[in-house]
Amino acid sequence: MLQWGQELLLPDFSMLVRQLCSSRSQVKSVINILDNIPQSANKLEPETLNLVVQAYSKKGLLCKAKALLDEMVEKKIQINNETYTAMLLPLLKKGNMKDLNYYWNNACRNQWLPGLAEFKQLLVSICHWKMLGKALQLLEVMLLSYPSIRLDICHVFLEVLSTTGLSNVALLVLEELQHCFVLDHASYNKLIRGFCNEGKFSLAFTLLDDMLDKSLHPCLDVSVLLIPQLCNADRHEKAIALKDIIVKEQPSFSHDVHCALIHGFCKMGNLWKADTLFQDMLFNGLILDGKLCNILIQGHCYANDLRKVDELLGAAIRKNWELSHSSYKHLVRLMCMKGRVHFALSLKNLILAQCPLDDLIIYNILVFYLLSVGNSLIVNNIVTEMEEKKIILDEVSYDFLVYGFWQCKDLSSALHYLTTMISKGRKPSKRSLRKVISSLCEAGELQKALELSHEMRLRGWVHDSVTQTAITESFLSHGKIQEAEMFLDQMEAESLTPDNINYDYLINLFCQNGRLNKAVHLVNIMLKKSNIPSSICYDSIIRGFCAQKKLNDALDLYSEMLNLSLIPRINTLEMLVDSFCQDGRTEQAERFLLAMVHRGETPTREMYCTVIKGYRTEKNLSKASDLMQAMQDSGYQPDFETHWSLISNLSNIKAKDSDNSKGFLSRLLSKSGFLKKK
Repeated sequence: MLQWGQELLLPDFSMLVRQLCSSRSQVKSVINILDNIPQSANKLEPETLNLVVQAYSKKGLLCKAKALLDEMVEKKIQINNETYTAMLLPLLKKGNMKDLNYYWNNACRNQWLPGLAEFKQLLVSICHWKMLGKALQLLEVMLLSYPSIRLDICHVFLEVLSTTGLSNVALLVLEELQHCFVLDHASYNKLIRGFCNEGKFSLAFTLLDDMLDKSLHPCLDVSVLLIPQLCNADRHEKAIALKDIIVKEQPSFSHDVHCALIHGFCKMGNLWKADTLFQDMLFNGLILDGKLCNILIQGHCYANDLRKVDELLGAAIRKNWELSHSSYKHLVRLMCMKGRVHFALSLKNLILAQCPLDDLIIYNILVFYLLSVGNSLIVNNIVTEMEEKKIILDEVSYDFLVYGFWQCKDLSSALHYLTTMISKGRKPSKRSLRKVISSLCEAGELQKALELSHEMRLRGWVHDSVTQTAITESFLSHGKIQEAEMFLDQMEAESLTPDNINYDYLINLFCQNGRLNKAVHLVNIMLKKSNIPSSICYDSIIRGFCAQKKLNDALDLYSEMLNLSLIPRINTLEMLVDSFCQDGRTEQAERFLLAMVHRGETPTREMYCTVIKGYRTEKNLSKASDLMQAMQDSGYQPDFETHWSLISNLSNIKAKDSDNSKGFLSRLLSKSGFLKKK
């Protein structure tokens, strides 16, 4: 028809578009038709336009959906709830916050209201992005708009938040909604399950107590989650009571809760109670199975009970029970620790036969524990075996090898596996890079450390504080100050410095080498990243500036130090005062002392003496006298030399007599205790 220049009547055209919109596979056909017949597209009724926006959104064609929706808003065409919901869901999924906020606000202004199923979908995505404001806003809209299903709405809210790590928020909100929602059996279970999954066990225990007070009992899976944690928190009596409730009410699940309680006793290290309960199980007709055997193996491995472990492992092998990865890990750790390496190797073969698809995990565990006890020679054989079996090492494997060989003091092997890992396109952990580079620098292998750093720079990998410090210190220790500064400049220029950078140690080193400007620059880098250098750094720089007679720079650093609430060392303050006086700035030194007193600090005796000596040198005996009085007010007694120096110059001073003052000598001697009041 289009090729013949003919057009469908508007009702038929609209029906065709609606039918195509109902099939996601035909959305492209809708686009082609609307693009080819724009004059008919502009005449479509609101219902069809809403369906087109929904189809575009569901297909992920957000640009077209937004363009059409914006056009509808501009023309004041009525927009359905389903249309807004269809637009918001993909925006939430993509995390497009700018567009999300725009269309969310637009929808709310137009009294948008999703259905219960859509409410749950939206809430899941909202909670994923931790947008609590929008979650609460949506809950309020739903509760006000659907008063007849408020209970269902609260249950959905509780379910979503408790499964997305926001159980605490859910509990607080629902406590505020007590007028329309009271926690029931299902609600308690959801909340407790959520708190357990979030590791907030104390809150889970509080809810359990509240639940039991209301004669409500947690369901089986929640009880199994709670029992081991109750034991771990030394509340085993409550755990036993919970086990008894399940056994009484649901005897068919007796085995599950007994296993949970035995697991709990093992976690708290009470193997005697675990074994006693196990014997009770056997006495009551419950049997040992693979799950319980794994729990007991892990518990006795943790207790280093080789005899019991051998017994349980023998039972597992005879019954052909599959050992869990956790049990295998505990067994390998114990065997390596006890020197039974050949047994650990045999166990590896047994587990590989049971779980051939998990071969890399099994080898990784073995490599880790062999290296942790120093068996590096055997590990080389293990790696060869893995290569023969075409098992490809992953990041975890290489990191275990690098760190393990480093622990074994085999730096060359650690470096070999690190460089191999990088050459294969795998990124080492920060720990692996940090340990190897630091050790190379300590061993005097600076060039190899720089080669590693070069590989990191090529890949844009951040150099952490330890790495930068190790390389820079190595440069400085060889007298290569300029190279050290260039290295740090490269880190800054290439944005390879992490946000948590700490240059404290290097700042002090540069101060010791007289590079105060570089030390100040490192301070500024830390401050830009919101990291405050230690007071020792500021002390070092201030003392350095004093030594170089750069008192204004020293004062600037001192003021910055006070603004950061850092407390300078006494010897730093004394050096500042001494530098002022040596530079002929005695009055500034005095003001410095007065500022200290004003802040509630007490200058030392040496500070007072230094400034008094400065005034004596300047023949300003009046100032010296006043400061000596302030010194005595602070509880210090001047030495004889200072006393005598002032007294010996009195012949040139005429004391002023008045009703409220004494002569200079009288005041001086009176303060010193030589004159008594009449």
